[in-house]
Amino acid sequence: MAVVMTSLRLRTAAVAVVVTVALTGCASQISGLAPVGGDALTGVRTAAVDVLLAKKFGLLQAPVCTEVADAVSCVGSLTDGQVISVQADIGTDPHTMTVKVGSNVVYDGEVQKVLDDAARAAT
Repeated sequence: MAVVMTSLRLRTAAVAVVVTVALTGCASQISGLAPVGGDALTGVRTAAVDVLLAKKFGLLQAPVCTEVADAVSCVGSLTDGQVISVQADIGTDPHTMTVKVGSNVVYDGEVQKVLDDAARAAT
C-alpha cells in the first residue's frame, strides 16, 4: 500500500510540474501581446513610434502622450532637434492620428492600420 501511495504522489507531482510549465509558457505569450492590447493612449503612442521608426527617424525622446476627452496629444523629439507632434482622435471608430515632424506630416490615417502593419512585419 505504501508503494502505491508513493507512486500516486509522484504522478501527482509530475502532473503539477507539467501544468506549471505549460501555464508559464502561456503567461510569457500573453505578456508579449501587452503592447497591442492597451488603451487608446497606449495604442496611439505605440503607433506613432512605429511610424517614426519605419521612416528611419532617430528618436531622442519618444512621444509622451496625454489624453483629454476624445483626443490624444503627444510630443517628442528627434536626434536632430526636430519636434515630433501627434494628434489623435479617439472618439472616432477607427481611431485616427496625424504624426508631424517639424511642420511636415509624415503620417495621417488609422492608428490600427499602423499597429497591424508593424505586427505583420515582426512575424
